[in-house]
Amino acid sequence: MRSVVFAGFDGEDNPARLLVERVSAPCRKVILPNDNALSAALMRDEIARSPLTAIMTGQKPSIRSKIAVERFARADCGILETDVDCGRVVRFFRENGYDAYKSSGAGNSYCNAVYAEVLKIFPRGLFLHIPLLKNISDFGELVKAFDKFIRQFDFEQE
Repeated sequence: MRSVVFAGFDGEDNPARLLVERVSAPCRKVILPNDNALSAALMRDEIARSPLTAIMTGQKPSIRSKIAVERFARADCGILETDVDCGRVVRFFRENGYDAYKSSGAGNSYCNAVYAEVLKIFPRGLFLHIPLLKNISDFGELVKAFDKFIRQFDFEQE
């Protein structure tokens, strides 16, 4: 059975790192360094192990208690789009009690850079932005939502 790679960026108060550490769903957990080249290399190594999908998370300061499902990454070669149906991802989270929306802005820094590098070699990658820790009303509920997503979302349907 192919596994899910679940990655989040490092940092003491980074909710993406805390989320990766706290999910209990069966997945390969990866903490990404705050370095574009090292993060990209780490994700390339994980993808070489033939995962079903690669889910990456990072923080987005402008949102509160919702998940931004990133459809695109910008790269030197243009705009790259995930093969994962972002509308289905949004519906899954909403149907399971956590607000989500489709976004077209993976950012200008680490998040976009690692997402673009993943999509260049693995179109089944998915980047999900979560709020800053102070903007998450119930972190335990967020962890439950991601546990359920990793366990129950039908990635094979993609």
